[in-house]
Amino acid sequence: MRCDVVTVRAYSYIKLRFHVNRGMVALFHCHMMHGGYFGLAATFIAAPELLQKYVKVPEEAIRMCKLQGIKTSGNAAGNQGFDMTGLPPPILVN
Repeated sequence: MRCDVVTVRAYSYIKLRFHVNRGMVALFHCHMMHGGYFGLAATFIAAPELLQKYVKVPEEAIRMCKLQGIKTSGNAAGNQGFDMTGLPPPILVN
């Protein structure tokens, strides 16, 4: 994937479309420093079933997750499919 910077004017939006021919993890974020404090970042995981074929998670990372009680398989909640039961609540910043 080619990395680019897009200017989004105030009170507007953009639509992102990209073609995935292999798995990828991409971080989209705001370049304004205060943007990160308000959660203006997102991680896109595209074609995870393809990604799993050629990316191996280091055993040390798996061990650290298990020590913290973080599930190491399944979706973001550690479940199968779209079941998000048990997902931690979002962190709200006042």
